Amino acid sequence: MSIRRFSHLFLLLFLSLSAYAQPYWQKGTRLESVGGSAFVTGTTSNLTNARLTLQANSCSFITPKVAVGLGASTDLSPLTQTYATMGRVHFLASGASDQKFSLLLDAHLGLAYHNNQPVVGESWSTSDMKAGLGAQCTWWVSQSTGIYLWPQLDKTNGGPSGLWEWQLMLPIGVQWNWHKHP
Repeated sequence: MSIRRFSHLFLLLFLSLSAYAQPYWQKGTRLESVGGSAFVTGTTSNLTNARLTLQANSCSFITPKVAVGLGASTDLSPLTQTYATMGRVHFLASGASDQKFSLLLDAHLGLAYHNNQPVVGESWSTSDMKAGLGAQCTWWVSQSTGIYLWPQLDKTNGGPSGLWEWQLMLPIGVQWNWHKHP
């Protein structure tokens, strides 16, 4: 047997090993998260409400510890629609993509636009802002896929009263990461 017969196997083994040679997040690594929900409520004789919520977030590491990102979401129902955007700065406090857990701290600022259309009368629109802090705790199922819990504490005027108040959100989701060469 010659080594030539195994050259393809060695090349494949080398490429497989080099793909995991840099498991840590580095400049150019991107994190993406998507989420959504839909529900319909009603009685036995008719439909009373329907709602669709979609969100997407993306961030890119500009250094091995700091990432910047943007997010967008929409919340649609028959009489109200909300469109929101969020800017974030993340700091990798602990962990890496080759470990089981990681912690990303973030500061964020967001804007939202709401359009309300009553059954009778004129429609009206409102907008609000929020600023806050978050901590994304991720359990990595594999090097590229993680399940996260992302508590976020915001100061916002987006509540029912329109006055500035504190708001706590606890989203749970799935996240993918990959390295994009600059």
